[in-house]
Amino acid sequence: MSIQISQNDLQDTRDRIFFIVGTSRSGSTLLQSMLSSHNEIVIPPETHFFHSADYLNQKYKESDLKDSFRERLLHFWYDQKTRIRDLGLEKQDVGQLSKELNLTDPAELFTLQLTMYRTDRGKKIVGEKTPRHILSVKEIIKAYPNAKIISMFRDPRAAAWSEIKAHFGSPSVFVTTRRWREYVEAHEQCKRELSAEQYMMLRYKDLIEDTEGLLKNICAFLGVDFQPQMLEYYKRDEKGFAEGEESWKEGTLKPIQKDKNEEWKTALTRWQIALVEQTAGNKLEEMGYQKSEYSLSFSKNLFYQCLDFSRSIWATVTGARQEGYRYPDKSKFK
Repeated sequence: MSIQISQNDLQDTRDRIFFIVGTSRSGSTLLQSMLSSHNEIVIPPETHFFHSADYLNQKYKESDLKDSFRERLLHFWYDQKTRIRDLGLEKQDVGQLSKELNLTDPAELFTLQLTMYRTDRGKKIVGEKTPRHILSVKEIIKAYPNAKIISMFRDPRAAAWSEIKAHFGSPSVFVTTRRWREYVEAHEQCKRELSAEQYMMLRYKDLIEDTEGLLKNICAFLGVDFQPQMLEYYKRDEKGFAEGEESWKEGTLKPIQKDKNEEWKTALTRWQIALVEQTAGNKLEEMGYQKSEYSLSFSKNLFYQCLDFSRSIWATVTGARQEGYRYPDKSKFK
């Protein structure tokens, strides 16, 4: 094992870590690519760590033998097809370093792996990008009090069309928009509870319309200087996403294609657009997006809502749209 990690390295990670959260298909992978093109920053593939953090922390508290817990947790992460494995680290190396540093609880082991990923690439700052972590910001701040949070949002109509195109996304605009609204409410809570020095919200349309200006703001937020190579993110050597994800993240390997953010206007039907807008409600305009001229009566809205939702049910029953990753089966943690 060539990687050497000290307690100071772990503290450096804790002090400067940041998280990219928000809605799916919102451009978070594009932002990840841009930021990772900076010579001080790296963002690994999505970890989804905080989806099971509460459960693992409870198991840790119940454990009498902390060293035994560490071994079981590493088996849990590395012997299943979990997102932690996408960091490309060797289980043996993580185990050895965690013993040397006497790390046993889940957050410590998570920090170690992010630190290994960061130092192996010679970077000073590590970020973490898992959009759904917007529902876990309280847990993130509890584990990393100095963490900075960047949330990304996209027009729910564009996001819905993007999910329909992706083989893993929901085919139901009602489902994706209901989720979008929930995440907007989480954003509003973050805005109330966190300072402007710790929380920043971005919109995809702003990122692609004024890329350099917005990147300069993000760099200032993270405490680094803007670097021009961030604009040429598509020339990067390391993709930053897991093997098998290229089919729906290949756009980050090309220069920005602004027209793709407008595809929904012709791709979605009128009733789909109206259903998205009625489901989003007042959150649509509050987030800076304009309504169309389409609308549905109460009876038609109910009809199309049922029709649209049935697509989600059918996809779930038939397994027609699966990302290929599942959350870890907690029952396997013994």
